[in-house]
Amino acid sequence: MYKQHEDKPGWARSKANKAYKGLKKLVVDFQVPPDTRLDPSVISDLLETSVTPVREALIQLETENYIVGSPRNGYYTKKLYTKQISDEYGVANTILQHVIRENLDEHSRTWPVLPTIPRSDDYDLFGQFLEVFYEGVAEAGNNERMLDLVHEFNIRTRYVRFLDLQRPERLSCIRGEMSELLELIDKRNKNGAIANVDRQLRAIIYCVPDLVLEGNLRAGNTKESWLQTLLLISTES
Repeated sequence: MYKQHEDKPGWARSKANKAYKGLKKLVVDFQVPPDTRLDPSVISDLLETSVTPVREALIQLETENYIVGSPRNGYYTKKLYTKQISDEYGVANTILQHVIRENLDEHSRTWPVLPTIPRSDDYDLFGQFLEVFYEGVAEAGNNERMLDLVHEFNIRTRYVRFLDLQRPERLSCIRGEMSELLELIDKRNKNGAIANVDRQLRAIIYCVPDLVLEGNLRAGNTKESWLQTLLLISTES
């Protein structure tokens, strides 16, 4: 429900939506240690609002499987799980290959403009490039459901993706693969592009167990106050 409206002007003006947006960014970026209780009363005091909109935001986040819990037992942040992250990459792999297979040929209509590879080795910037690229390919399929799934994939794998890109050898490898993929798409080389996408995403899936282990360890060792981080996010939004 919320995901479909987040980018609309004025969406975050309501207290529930504002709390949802701030809490979602916090948990997606793993700025809270896993298994941390998200107390509605504490959060509402911090955001200077009533408990009701915070509870609404937590209920929505639990419904979307970003956190775990219930009104009776409380809400808690989640750990990364290898199977869940691998499944997300598997779905994205299937969708991207399907779009290329069905839409990329010399007679196809003009594709959406795909982003160019960043010149710097800033892993954060490169991660943003990958997300825009994935959604750009999905857009070519002219299927809102597939586009939504790729959008969700980007969000749910963002933390793991950035961990992957922080490894210099992986960043170099992905940069080379993406350079080739953009050239293959430009030449409308369907089979080559499909093989490239499959190779790239299978390589990431292979790395997922190590990335999940590292990600949970990093999140568990977070020293910054997540409440202060939430306050900063809410102030900036």
